Amino acid sequence: MLDLSLPSGLRDLLPDHSAHLAELSSRLHEVFSELGYRRVFLPTLERLDVVERGLSPAALADVMKFVEPGSGEVVAIRPDITPQIARLYAARPDALPSPARLCYDGPVLRAREVRAGRPREVYQAGVELLGAGGPRADAEMLVLLSRALDRVGLHDAVVEVGHARFPEAVIEAARLPRQARAEAWSALSRKDQAALAALAKKARGPEKARAALPALATLFGDGALERARALARSVPEAAGALEEVEAALRLARRQGVESVAVDLGETRGLGYYTGITFAGYAHGAGSWVAQGGRYDALLARFGRPGPAIGFAVDLEFATQALERVNGRASTLAPARPPKAAARRGRTARPR
Repeated sequence: MLDLSLPSGLRDLLPDHSAHLAELSSRLHEVFSELGYRRVFLPTLERLDVVERGLSPAALADVMKFVEPGSGEVVAIRPDITPQIARLYAARPDALPSPARLCYDGPVLRAREVRAGRPREVYQAGVELLGAGGPRADAEMLVLLSRALDRVGLHDAVVEVGHARFPEAVIEAARLPRQARAEAWSALSRKDQAALAALAKKARGPEKARAALPALATLFGDGALERARALARSVPEAAGALEEVEAALRLARRQGVESVAVDLGETRGLGYYTGITFAGYAHGAGSWVAQGGRYDALLARFGRPGPAIGFAVDLEFATQALERVNGRASTLAPARPPKAAARRGRTARPR
């Protein structure tokens, strides 16, 4: 008998659910377009060397690759769209002058589930700002993400901000043995302050840097910035990253972004992001509904060096949150006009 089941981690999307995802993507692209982002369509397959060049070492295990019968080339199904954008930007400077504001949507496919409950095939809609650095570009992303989530009906969503170099600077300053560094990153991802305190005893760095290590697990929630400032006074190497976060937050708040949380001990995108990072959380979603950050080292790998920043919205998890908020009969709330897109007060990060 023919087995009609799908491979592990894949799902069919029935008409109602498919319509919800399509409408959600359309709403997001309205916001992207209003801020000057132009849509591109990209192929599902890429040459393997292009895909590998654009991924962090940890992400390489998620690449599905095979030999193309016609050409004999090794190709890969994209596990991430950002490297494709970087490849396009490098290949077509004539059509994409700097800075370039691009948006996209489509599926990505991983060889395995990134985490329980997250399917291997993920439908995304996202933006990339290529060739622009500094706090204004960082703030532009925060404003765009905040407005996009609000416009589609996730009015209580919270954007959480971190910085890739902040925890990295503290761990480097503590001078942990090589094996202990991997343990420290793992403990930090769990917010395990006791484990970090135990690892600090193995460190060979200055006393202030060793004491700062367990404090990394506390840099979220109310008062996070104040605690981060105190830590940066003990570990001056972390001060620059903190200044970048605070500069972006100041600019974004002037443009009406209020529902922002801070987690400067977050390990998101280790090995990929080089600066500010952010994620969107909404009640009712099984995971973050959006994620992104600054990745200034990526474009140079494709031959056109420059700063870059972007984010992607997970259409599945955003739809999940909207269905629970608004009821399954009508996924998207009525659209608010663009001028009403600023946040209405601060909420706590959903856990």
